[in-house]
Amino acid sequence: MKKFVFTIGLVTLVTLSMAQRKELSNAYNHYSNKYWSRAKTAIDKAAEHEDTKNDARTWFYRGNIYLQIGYAKQENPNSEYKNLCDNCGEIAYDSYVKALQIDKTIEASTMMPNNPIKGIDFCTDLLYNETLAELNKNNFERALVLAEKCYNSNPHSESGNFIYAVAAEYANKKDIAKARYSAMINRKKPTLMFEPYIQLALIYKEEKDTARALKAIKARPAEDTTFNIKYVINKSVILTWAGETEEATAIMDEALAKDPNNHLLLFGLGTAFSDQKKYEEAEKYLNKALEIKPNDVNIVYNLGNSYYNHYAEKFNKMDEIKDNDEYEKEKQECQVLLRKALPLLEKAHEMDPEDRNTLIMLKIVYPRIDTTTDEEKEAFSTKLKAVDEKLK
Repeated sequence: MKKFVFTIGLVTLVTLSMAQRKELSNAYNHYSNKYWSRAKTAIDKAAEHEDTKNDARTWFYRGNIYLQIGYAKQENPNSEYKNLCDNCGEIAYDSYVKALQIDKTIEASTMMPNNPIKGIDFCTDLLYNETLAELNKNNFERALVLAEKCYNSNPHSESGNFIYAVAAEYANKKDIAKARYSAMINRKKPTLMFEPYIQLALIYKEEKDTARALKAIKARPAEDTTFNIKYVINKSVILTWAGETEEATAIMDEALAKDPNNHLLLFGLGTAFSDQKKYEEAEKYLNKALEIKPNDVNIVYNLGNSYYNHYAEKFNKMDEIKDNDEYEKEKQECQVLLRKALPLLEKAHEMDPEDRNTLIMLKIVYPRIDTTTDEEKEAFSTKLKAVDEKLK
């Protein structure tokens, strides 16, 4: 009787094992027939079972199945597969890696891709898009994990290098960002993308490494004459910061000669100079931009903000002035700047009544203006109360 029971138990175990092997076979068959949902269900079961989870085929098939689901979703985000996985590219990549860890020679001539190495290469685009999705959600650490896999899936890919650098910068891993941007710039055929030159230079500027910042921003191939506003602005900013004002001015003049009424160029240059506390240059460019686009709220606000910051810089240095006449002259100039800032900030508020930055600026400016009449004093008081109410 004991022998009979043992035999029954053995048959049961063999049957269960065969059932799991059948899931692996089912996954392959469903894959071949493009039944991605069924293939996913079968391969996920095989990946968890003791008898198949250490089989390289399980992970290779899993990589191929998730890869196909990922591309199906990318082609049609509203397809029937949209809820099968959020990170199909990452799952495919991890599955291929595990397949190779178990058996480096695994392949299947009837599948496409026919081996995990090729499969990993196909993951790059999916991982790139998954990284972007996390960056857009401000999940920077998660984005960096995905970006590293994107890069590792194809280290020669320009997009893989770039997204890894961007994610690293957002995650404050500046050494990784510098390495990836540098690789794109210093390869035999340098990238023609503008961002790597700009971002690498800005990182070095932040680190106060003048020589490397200049080298990065000037590294772009001279034979490429493509006009890019962002690059022109940032190159001018870096050159000015590094003391190479003459070259910076020449670049700006050349850009404006090509497109003198480009409000984006004028706005960008004005804002950049304001950030560098070069307020007179900033106000010149921002005023020109405002002439062209008088109802652009960003231009209106930034010009008002520049006038206020110009005022603040002068005001904070007034205690250093010993001569009474000079002190009074500087005080009057401060008031002129405040009165230039105020109507612009009020206009920005009218255009975007809920913007808190504008409200905060108005709360600061109203009390600082020396009112000339009781009517003006009362009007400012009423406006200030309205601002305070909105900021509650």
